[in-house]
Formats: sequence, C-alpha cells, structure tokens
Amino acid sequence: MLQKDELHDMRIRLERIARSGAVLYLEGREVSAEELVCTCFVNEETVYMPDYVMNQEGKLTELRYDRIRQT
Repeated sequence: MLQKDELHDMRIRLERIARSGAVLYLEGREVSAEELVCTCFVNEETVYMPDYVMNQEGKLTELRYDRIRQT
C-alpha cells in the first residue's frame, strides 16, 4: 500500500513534470497530477511504469500511464 508521503512525493514530482510543459495522460486521456495520484492510490497494488515521450530535442513532452486498471 502506498504511504501518504509516497503519494505526496509522487504528486509533487508529477506537478513539476507538468509545469515543465509535459502533458500527463491516463489511458489516453489528459489528466491532472492530482487525478493521476488518486488513481494510483485507489489501485495501490499495481506497479506503475509510465511511458516517457520526448521530442526531437530530447525534452519530455508527455508522460503516459496506460493499461492502468481503474476501480
């Protein structure tokens, strides 16, 4: 089970990524950092491996969480 401090750290990390200009996706739908963290909290026994999408200059443009079973 994810601990409160782990969820907080994850939210801060995702917010920082979004502020840098990358778009967060969950199952193909654009989401906020908070929505993504809430989904991870609900599905706490799942391992999350995002896909990092970079542009030609190597800048992160998208962070995609796909195949996440939402309950």
